[in-house]
Amino acid sequence: EIVSWLKKDWNTTIVRAAMGVEDPGGYIENKNGNKNRIKIIVEAAISEGIYVIIDWHSHHAEDYENEAIEFFQEMATLYGETDHVIYELYNEPLDISWSNTIKPYALAVTAAIREIDPDNLIVVGTPEWSQRIDLAASDPIVEYQNIAYTLHFYTIYHHQWLRDRASSALQSGIPIFVTEWGSIGYSLVDPETNKWMDWCFANKVIHCNWAVNDKEEEWSIVIPGASTTGGWDDNDLTEAGKLAKNIISNWPKVVH
Repeated sequence: EIVSWLKKDWNTTIVRAAMGVEDPGGYIENKNGNKNRIKIIVEAAISEGIYVIIDWHSHHAEDYENEAIEFFQEMATLYGETDHVIYELYNEPLDISWSNTIKPYALAVTAAIREIDPDNLIVVGTPEWSQRIDLAASDPIVEYQNIAYTLHFYTIYHHQWLRDRASSALQSGIPIFVTEWGSIGYSLVDPETNKWMDWCFANKVIHCNWAVNDKEEEWSIVIPGASTTGGWDDNDLTEAGKLAKNIISNWPKVVH
């Protein structure tokens, strides 16, 4: 119901299904229960004709390479023949080596996916919470096609310096995918969000706002207790939600 509502009311063209991995209650503790939750979102997106990112939402994915391979093999087998599915192999690596840790992990998981699904987009996280896009640009994956690299930003922390880094990476020839971004959250006035949206629009970079949550968090789009089946009005939306809806609903017109 939520996926349907986001498409209908927000003009959403993509959703991201974030599979928590090592945290309490995540995939490692409850594989089948969490896989079933992921399948609901993926199948809803396919039914609605929008894209869906299957996100291995971890800060330590290299420690769970075998589990990631098993998971993505199943997802590729189930959904690899559809055009809607995007595989995100590593949400946010910490301050670890791109070339020695993240890239080898990504190659191993990509190889497993490509044996089943030869062409759907794969997105690979980058060091320092997916901000060091420059490190991936200097040593990209060349063994496989249709690979993009993750950039995350939160407007209270990440300003022109990160846009400059990302622009340089784009100029080197690698594709960038913003699988997660967040606004200041407590105000509809967020000049950095405007700058980031202008940058995404100018560079044709797709972006997904964090997050479809109702918990007490600055970036949740709905207030605690909002309907879990959609049908929200403005009173159900947080300030972050109002801002995100305005941007998403009116895209590609950049909203100020």
